[in-house]
Amino acid sequence: MDLAGPDPSAGVFLYGARRLLLVLHAGGSIVLIGAATHHALQMRHYLRGRFGAARLEKIYAKVISVAYLLTFALGALLYPTYRVRVRGFYLDRHAPFFAGLFDVKEVYASLALLAAIALGALAFTLRPTEERHLVPVYAAMSFLVCAVVWLNVIAGLLIVSVRGPG
Repeated sequence: MDLAGPDPSAGVFLYGARRLLLVLHAGGSIVLIGAATHHALQMRHYLRGRFGAARLEKIYAKVISVAYLLTFALGALLYPTYRVRVRGFYLDRHAPFFAGLFDVKEVYASLALLAAIALGALAFTLRPTEERHLVPVYAAMSFLVCAVVWLNVIAGLLIVSVRGPG
């Protein structure tokens, strides 16, 4: 805690719940990285015209959609604490690289949110055996979401290793 700073809980939304929010955010990230990785691996088969595990692929896509949305929302609830207590009091002064890394993480997470939700929506309607022309687009969305999730998990771990919301 920065002794020169204000009372940690003064005016920071959900400061008292920061540890719980961080654990839930991390848990959502674990579910998300698993589902996104498995979905991307399924897309290898889709691109080769093999749709034997279509039911499993659709489950992964739906899990991605829900887990991404929940993890994103938990991160948004944690953001005021991060902004004031982590970035404002420490990263901007002592570790600006990691403050910038968080900005990159935030931008990519926001952009990939739509693709993650679209994967879940398409899981209800896409019939890959009949709509093969959509498979490359669907696979590209999956690869994009997977890459962003991996980037965000690694960046998040690096940032928290420098200074967590404590």
